Amino acid sequence: MKNINFKACEVEYNEVIDGEIIQITFDEDPEQDPFNRTKCYVMISQNYEFPGTPNVEWHDGESDDGGSEVLSYRLNSDLFELTITDGVAFRVQHDCRGETFTKIQEFLQREFGNSKQN
Repeated sequence: MKNINFKACEVEYNEVIDGEIIQITFDEDPEQDPFNRTKCYVMISQNYEFPGTPNVEWHDGESDDGGSEVLSYRLNSDLFELTITDGVAFRVQHDCRGETFTKIQEFLQREFGNSKQN
């Protein structure tokens, strides 16, 4: 299993088209040029217009990838852990609080059920 560990400087929850598309992003450096990234991010997106499960894409500091699905997750006030179907596990430290944290938590629970417990 490949492990990707980083500290997210920015955590975002975005909805467009009246909630038809939702994206959550944990990003180590959101100011980076998307074509020349050297920092990590992970994003989960769902397009409710088309049936199917949410999609995961990421950058591991060297290259990007995507198209995987969520196997399990755990979210608490300072850590997001995510395991996806292609054998990648993320461990993301973050400082997300308030409304953004609540919306992310509700989205994850709605799509994947309760987070795994330790």
